[in-house]
Amino acid sequence: MKHNLFILFLLINIFTFFSFADEAEITLPEVTTYIPASVEQKLVITKEDIEAAHYEGLPELVERCGIQMLSYGAYGLESKASVRGFTDETVRVVIDGICVNNAQYGTFDLSAINLSAVEKIEIVRGAFTEGVEDEGSVGGVIYITMKKVDLKNTLTADVSAKTFFNFERPLDSVFQKLGYEGRLGENTFLTAGGSLNYAGNRYLYKMDKNYCLCDGVFGAYDKKGIWKNEENSAVIDGHASSFLTQYFGDGNSFSVGEIFYGGHKNIPGSANSNDQGLQRDYNNNLSFSVWTPAIADFFNMKNSVVWLFNNRYYKNHLHKSMSGSENSHHVINTIKYTGTVDFLPLAGGRIRHSAGLSADVTKLDSTNDGHHFQASGVLKETTKLAVAGDWSFSFPMAGKFCINDTKTNFAFVPKAGVAWKHNIFGDTALQITADVYRMVQFPNMDDLFWDGAGYHGNPNLTPEYGWGGDLGVLIKNIRLGQGKRNSVLNFGLTVFSDYYKDKIKWEGGTAQNIASAFYLGVDFNLNADFFAGFWTVDINGEYLYNRLLDKDNKYTYGKQIMWTPDFVCNFSTALNFELAKISLSATYTGRRYTDNSNLYFLKPYLLMNLAVEMAPIKERFTPYLKVDNLLNWQYQSVEGYAMPGISLTLGGRIKFL
Repeated sequence: MKHNLFILFLLINIFTFFSFADEAEITLPEVTTYIPASVEQKLVITKEDIEAAHYEGLPELVERCGIQMLSYGAYGLESKASVRGFTDETVRVVIDGICVNNAQYGTFDLSAINLSAVEKIEIVRGAFTEGVEDEGSVGGVIYITMKKVDLKNTLTADVSAKTFFNFERPLDSVFQKLGYEGRLGENTFLTAGGSLNYAGNRYLYKMDKNYCLCDGVFGAYDKKGIWKNEENSAVIDGHASSFLTQYFGDGNSFSVGEIFYGGHKNIPGSANSNDQGLQRDYNNNLSFSVWTPAIADFFNMKNSVVWLFNNRYYKNHLHKSMSGSENSHHVINTIKYTGTVDFLPLAGGRIRHSAGLSADVTKLDSTNDGHHFQASGVLKETTKLAVAGDWSFSFPMAGKFCINDTKTNFAFVPKAGVAWKHNIFGDTALQITADVYRMVQFPNMDDLFWDGAGYHGNPNLTPEYGWGGDLGVLIKNIRLGQGKRNSVLNFGLTVFSDYYKDKIKWEGGTAQNIASAFYLGVDFNLNADFFAGFWTVDINGEYLYNRLLDKDNKYTYGKQIMWTPDFVCNFSTALNFELAKISLSATYTGRRYTDNSNLYFLKPYLLMNLAVEMAPIKERFTPYLKVDNLLNWQYQSVEGYAMPGISLTLGGRIKFL
């Protein structure tokens, strides 16, 4: 009897459940996950942004982000990014978590990156960095993430031709790129790409009757000037990259990557010089990385071993007449290990902790520096806390060392930041950030060991030191209108200040720790998306005030640092029609003094650029055109070096798969 009553009770409950399931209300407990806000502010450029803009190389992209470029000519010739008044080795380049700045002279050849193989670029201004991959930034960091995984098989080619309207050589440059992304197996992915480029760089520039370079729109400041052809500046170069990624269970993976660049470059001297150079560059980046996302349900880890190889050959005819030696050869081999650990969040995501170790050994064989070994490394950790309310704290700490021959430098690099983030209405968020940081830059191997052309390195140099801070305001997701009139605005402004001392300066025939300076400035950015993406606007720029504080030099004390403009800004706008996308950009660079005594300066210049990309034809072929320097502005980025005027590029992207 009891058994039958139980069956009846069970049937009644089943019937009741199906009868009233639609009306049943189930209440689950609310779960809140606290994620600390980022104090580090990044400017992010995606692969879609890169493809749509059809940049020739990384220098052009960086300049369109409102950052000053110190350039010696057109495509393939030397260009250096200057962020917040700092340049060369103080601006770090990090590829897939590996810092790739050259150990000899501290810089990275920005032309050595094939942009068609890049997944994402992130630019950080200043020395406050939360990432644990490396620690060496003073002016800023350019983070580059290469393409590695794509679920679809894609084969594309991009071909373009360029003219500077030089009738002696109507077709000046040709660029060819090829890329593949896809799956070789269920858990195996391959991305590969390459490029082959020829740039004659025979653009026209104008000189006045005193054989000085003219400035202004179409060289208008001197109507009697003489138009000349740029000579001895041809560049032939190529890129190759490939990444093989294998997943082997529970999200674990390993990746083998190869990035190669080879360039044959004719390096012209200044406009008034007979100096002609030949430079050959061969750079190789071979990496092996292992990613383990969940070890003991406590942390994930990435380990990378990289071989960096830089081979530069340089021939200078003028150098031969001065010193009797016409060739120099510089070979750098670096083996670098980088390991990063991200611990799983604690306390509902309130506490996040990560750590990283980077160690490398470099062998230098140089005509001017001799034979030397260098060992260096960084141990860094970052702790981020989300506390009551909308407050977050970030504490990056690093210890770094560098051993050159028998000399050792060590530095402790503390930083601290705070962010307050609050949704003021809807999903519109207001974020206020503040941070303080220490800046440390060790001397490079040229500073220590250089010997040639009347200059000598100084092995007794000490590191450069400084302190700085940022105060920033960021407003995201300001929404206006609905539906087809929906518009979104984001705005950010950061005030920064740096004091830097013991700066290494080449003076009196050698390098010395004799300079100090004060920096005060404002970074700003605004991006807006109007009418559901039909019209977009981006503004990025920087205002900078700086002064030299070397009291022992009365001629430079209180003067502005040479080559640093007071104002740099880029304005870009685009209209996305159904059949075409039309983009217009304007880049302004202010006045720059050519010496620290501030006696002479280069005039400001404005570069306007137009790009039109047509809609894909049968979803396969996308034609485009670019007109750079629409105003044919005659200008100098570095004193004495003529920069290219107006140019037209026609090209197309073909999708085979």
